[in-house]
Amino acid sequence: MIETPKTLLERERELSELGELLSEAQRCRGQVVLVEAPAGLGKTSLLRAASEKAAETGFSCLRARASELERDFAYGCVRQLLEPAVARASEPERDRLFEGAAALSSPLFDRLGAQQGPPSGDRSFSMLHGLYWLANNLTDQGPVALSVDDLHWADTESLRFLNYLAPRLDGLPLAVLGSTRPGEGEAGELARLAAGPETTVLRPAPLSTEATARLCERRLGARVAPEFAAACREASGGNPFYLEALLREAVEQGVSTDSGEAARVSRIGPAAVAQAVLLRLSGRPAAATALVRAVAVLGDGATLAEAAELAGLAQAEAVGAADQLVALAILGPGEGLEFAHPIVREAVYADIGSHERAQAHARAADLLAAGGAAEERIAAQIGEAEPTGDPDRVELLRRVAADALVRGAPAAAVAWLTRALAEPPPGRSEVEVLLELGSAELRLGAPEAVDHLEAVVKRVREPELLATAVRQLANALTISGNADRAVAALESAIDVAEPQDRELALLLEAELATHALQAGLEARAPAARRLRRHGDLRGATPGERLLLASLASERARTSESASEAVAHLEAGLAGGRLLRDEQRDIVGPVYDLVLGLLATDALDVADAALDQALAEARARASIPAIAWLTDRRGWVSFRRGDVAKAEADGRTALDLLTSHGIALGRPFALGLLIVALIENGQVAAAQQELDGSGIGEEIPPGLTTNFLLAARGLLHVAQGRAQDGCDDLLEYGRRDELWGGANPLASRWRSHAALALAAAGDAERARRMAGDDLARARRWGAASGIGIALRAVGLLEGGEASIDRLREAAEVLERSPARLEHARALTDLGAALRRTGRRAEGRGVLREGLELAERCSARALAERAVTELRAAGGRSSDPMGTGVEQLTASERRVAELAAEGQSNPEIAQALFVTRKTVETHLGRVYRKLDVAGRGELPRALAA
Repeated sequence: MIETPKTLLERERELSELGELLSEAQRCRGQVVLVEAPAGLGKTSLLRAASEKAAETGFSCLRARASELERDFAYGCVRQLLEPAVARASEPERDRLFEGAAALSSPLFDRLGAQQGPPSGDRSFSMLHGLYWLANNLTDQGPVALSVDDLHWADTESLRFLNYLAPRLDGLPLAVLGSTRPGEGEAGELARLAAGPETTVLRPAPLSTEATARLCERRLGARVAPEFAAACREASGGNPFYLEALLREAVEQGVSTDSGEAARVSRIGPAAVAQAVLLRLSGRPAAATALVRAVAVLGDGATLAEAAELAGLAQAEAVGAADQLVALAILGPGEGLEFAHPIVREAVYADIGSHERAQAHARAADLLAAGGAAEERIAAQIGEAEPTGDPDRVELLRRVAADALVRGAPAAAVAWLTRALAEPPPGRSEVEVLLELGSAELRLGAPEAVDHLEAVVKRVREPELLATAVRQLANALTISGNADRAVAALESAIDVAEPQDRELALLLEAELATHALQAGLEARAPAARRLRRHGDLRGATPGERLLLASLASERARTSESASEAVAHLEAGLAGGRLLRDEQRDIVGPVYDLVLGLLATDALDVADAALDQALAEARARASIPAIAWLTDRRGWVSFRRGDVAKAEADGRTALDLLTSHGIALGRPFALGLLIVALIENGQVAAAQQELDGSGIGEEIPPGLTTNFLLAARGLLHVAQGRAQDGCDDLLEYGRRDELWGGANPLASRWRSHAALALAAAGDAERARRMAGDDLARARRWGAASGIGIALRAVGLLEGGEASIDRLREAAEVLERSPARLEHARALTDLGAALRRTGRRAEGRGVLREGLELAERCSARALAERAVTELRAAGGRSSDPMGTGVEQLTASERRVAELAAEGQSNPEIAQALFVTRKTVETHLGRVYRKLDVAGRGELPRALAA
């Protein structure tokens, strides 16, 4: 419980809630508390009281205060919070703070580090992750309280960090306190923070008449009449700040506190109170007014020397004026110049005419520049000044924007570059600013990116700049659903670049091929013809290798056999050289090659490529690339039959994409998670994942979204909704034929759809479709595909022929990497043998199928195998009932890393989860495996 300070009245409930928050944080159950109220209602006083209590109970208290002038600073509030802790740390302590993933945040605090290297498109994602782990490391020495006043003025990136941090607070001794005004600020991020389940919102009420009377008596030193207190309550609206100002005015006007003066108090209404600071200034020396206006322009934290120069005052004159302003409660006491309350600054600033304000900001920018101030402060002043076409301003704003991008703050960069464009830039600089602005907007997913990047592409003919712009434009167009326009833009740029720079033209050709896969059919055929023109390239340069990779994917899609497709795909990987090339922003061909390999049995080739690509993605801390590669690795695991690994990778990828606001690739990861959950017997959980995805009933066509449609079809079948499942699978097949995701010959949808058709009552069509699939699979030649089709045919034929087909399916699948499909065929074969009276033979086959299903972590299949085994007269314990088999996919992944010797923080960073999640999983692992600690895990997992 926080003891109520004498200065706070009727705030016992809020102080109790804040005290409980701190107690919970000490018990490693961190939460967020937002104090939301209009200006002047005591939010800052509540945060101050909570911070003082936190300090008394052993918290490290880190504080920040947002301001209007700094709302475009890159992670401005976060830097205010954390920079002091980083700055006062010794060298060994700093190394500890930035250990592990926290190192990703170091450019935010190290100006030399921030200037190294070009901005990364992934930095905004990795910065959030790094800051989270920096906060983790700060709590290693004890509980931490983060307090941010006036969040409605906070910069976008700081609010994004708080939203990233909030759901990860459980398990940390970390409390987050904030204050905000209702209906103001960056509505999206701030509203999301307020609505989060980890956030408690406190809304202090205005003071009652009784509390107003107590405050009046405390300030005036005399009893007041009830009528006087009621008049004060009405005039101030119960707002403590306005009440204090009203009482100061009442004293200066000689108003007495008896009932007869109530009418005079009422005339000092809220509007007059808001102007009280100006009235108090009116009788003071002109120096005080000049100085306070200068501080309003410069913002809190300005030095006396800066304010004096802007106000045109001598140093001694400024010192005297500052003391007067503190005595008048306009400025607060302390070393720096800071307003006593934001309301005061707003009143002073609003009293300056708009043209005078703009001129003052321009002068402030000049004097700050002359004084060597940080360029971000100078940019803030330029942002409020009238545009003049000054090229020096433009260059400074571009530098500040570039620094913001390196710090992972694209929203700040957009604000600075928008202002630079308004200056406007001279000559060629305008094109460069448009490109930088469009690129920053693209990182935010802003629709304005298309217009700005198109403007650059139309005006530029220099190959390097054109290539940079058109690649960004193509990404923006495809993300917005206009892949056809992306293809057209790339074609035009290739025509310009090819005569001047062959390598650039090749890179653009590869880019075109990737975007064409997302375009309509009209664009895809011409794109394929363009690719085939380059079939004689030798792969001597990165551009040639990238283009050959795209060509390899296209040839695999039109191959007549799996072996032929694998040869093309392996050639496209160029012995690993493709993944070592520096063209990291063109990754589409790599993903396409892996998708192609999924249609074959060359899963070892896919795994090797994914391991190399993931290592490179982790080295550059690319959260999107890690997510996209992880879900592809999960699909490879699923095709192998490792359901646990597939589920873990699907969940990791989906969590990464969702928590970082990355929409691209989410349906692909969701589809993987759904099919893995189905095989693990968690049909209800799969439906919950689909319902909670926000994707809706309509799944748009696309190379990767089609996988989600197929997954939904399988989910419907697992739920007993055969017709709905059949509809989805048939629609998937129609799209697969049109889009050619991997290879029409290799697709397994027909076998799945045939079994769904049979369940829906159309046995004849089901048999025809299964037979067609078997013929196609034999032509393709991959053992897994043949085995899957044989199983479907066998299940639909019936009689002795069914057993022969299922036996052949099991034999073929034994030679493939598809262990789950092998287990499925064995189970079906054993069941068929049992039904024809060959119970002894059936029991042997069923035991083999059950053992393999358990090794695959395929709980649903294992349960069916147990049922069939018992029906055949065999005995079996419950499937997945003891030992390692009890572990969930996530528990197994955590246990394996712990067995390798990784610490809890290292495991959490590797899996992009919280330390609390790792601790929870390990606790369950120890109970299920009946071990005392991590030292016994290697033996238990090997058993």
